[in-house]
Amino acid sequence: MEFLFPVAFAILTWWLSTLLLMRCILRAKRQSRVVLASMSVIAIVCLLMLLETRDWTTPLGVYLAFLSALGLWAWLEASYFLGFVTGPRPEACPPGASNKQRFIFGIQASLYHELAVLLTVAIIFWLTYGAPNLVALWVFSLLWIMRWSAKLNIFLGVRNLHLEFWPSHLQYLASYAKTANMNPLYPLTASLSLLMFFWVTTKAVSSDNPFEFTAFVLVAVLLFLAILEHVFLMYRVPDQKLWGWALGGTKGKAVSATASRLRHSQGP
Repeated sequence: MEFLFPVAFAILTWWLSTLLLMRCILRAKRQSRVVLASMSVIAIVCLLMLLETRDWTTPLGVYLAFLSALGLWAWLEASYFLGFVTGPRPEACPPGASNKQRFIFGIQASLYHELAVLLTVAIIFWLTYGAPNLVALWVFSLLWIMRWSAKLNIFLGVRNLHLEFWPSHLQYLASYAKTANMNPLYPLTASLSLLMFFWVTTKAVSSDNPFEFTAFVLVAVLLFLAILEHVFLMYRVPDQKLWGWALGGTKGKAVSATASRLRHSQGP
């Protein structure tokens, strides 16, 4: 039973934050500046909360640090998906580009965002260096690593691109992706992620310290959710039921057109 609250907390906060972020991004339109300004205020609050809790070695300190990392991550994702911080190449990949060119152009398409994420990781590391509560650094770094794992797999080829979750103004990014039944990186990332999940879970089970136990459970749950997202890249699930409120049924035509262009650009 001691697992119940931290597991439920991690799942609910991840789901609600993702749902609200998707809702804001997919339906912001003319209010995108207001959304980003609101998210920036939340990010400042999260940064202050991180500073306040970096010396807390209690379960409450873990939960607040977890929330601060999620808030900072959501702010960066909003700045990207709303189109404010992307890269020097905000356009589709040229037809006929080689895999090497497609990779370089893909990096350029989101370079500023990637640098912003890297800078945020460095800031969190600097602010928490030598402090006993490193949960915010763990959580943010995990989100960053697993996001890059997903992006590399999408570049190499996955079955499901989930284009319905891509904002209309960023649909051109589909030209940098690839559809395939499998790619050589996927089994490796899946295996390493599962090994890490079992290691973190073992640490949680063996810990008799409430602070460490809560921290390891939250990280394990977040890692498990990231693994599920990787599974969804290869195996289709009715995820529109999970995120239907955010989608609002407004993107079918744009998604179908983009998917059609992607299929034609890649050939049979």
